[in-house]
Amino acid sequence: MDHLDQFYERIGGAISVLAKEQYIEAALMLTFAGIDQMAWLSVSSQESSGADFKVWAEKYIKPSQNLGCSVDDLWAARNALLHTATAESRDTAKGKAKKVYYTTGSAVCTENKSPDVIFINAHHLMEHFFASWLTYRLDIKANPALLQQATEKAKQILNYKKGL
Repeated sequence: MDHLDQFYERIGGAISVLAKEQYIEAALMLTFAGIDQMAWLSVSSQESSGADFKVWAEKYIKPSQNLGCSVDDLWAARNALLHTATAESRDTAKGKAKKVYYTTGSAVCTENKSPDVIFINAHHLMEHFFASWLTYRLDIKANPALLQQATEKAKQILNYKKGL
């Protein structure tokens, strides 16, 4: 678990620093990358897919319950932000998901006249990612097969040592 915990601490720490300094887009990009990485750890294959992201996010982030969006919306938001830094993705263009825009702090959207648009609080998404890691970690510890798989995969994660 040491590799996993160290990895999470680096990712979680970086997200927190970026959010604190108001680099919200970068913090969200890293949050989505973190979800991708957790999904990868959860499957036996060396490659993970959008379906794996959705399964992991549905189980641990619970976007419908916690963020007011579907897992398909979350996947489309991930693709849009990581690939183009917009709210537009293939799935939104095809009508398979809604465009996601972000609020911060106490800001809320009080009127949304676009049925294909939703608003998610960026900090809530990050917080739910942090909480999902803790739940996922408990699941890993409780399941020997998942623990072995995640531990072996975690050894492949790039690591560094600080130089002098």
